[in-house]
Amino acid sequence: MKHIIIICIMIAGLATAPAQAACPAPAAGDTAAEIKANSDRLLCLQEKLASDTKQRQLQLQLDAINARLRDLQLQQQFDKLPQPPVIVVQPPPATP
Repeated sequence: MKHIIIICIMIAGLATAPAQAACPAPAAGDTAAEIKANSDRLLCLQEKLASDTKQRQLQLQLDAINARLRDLQLQQQFDKLPQPPVIVVQPPPATP
């Protein structure tokens, strides 16, 4: 379980790196243009994060579907295995 959490954290960290590269760099200062540029940058980051989150969610659904498919295939293989013989024990005949 710890490994899954660590992997998820690493994926989340890696997902934000492309978002930062795709969006403009932060503007220093407090002029109207710089504030507008920073606002646009934040919107870009939010849109990229939403896109990445949706993609991750779809990937998780796909992984769950694949796991279910593997389970069904294993169950089919198990069902095809020969069944052990059934041993029926007859009760002794009643003596009058």
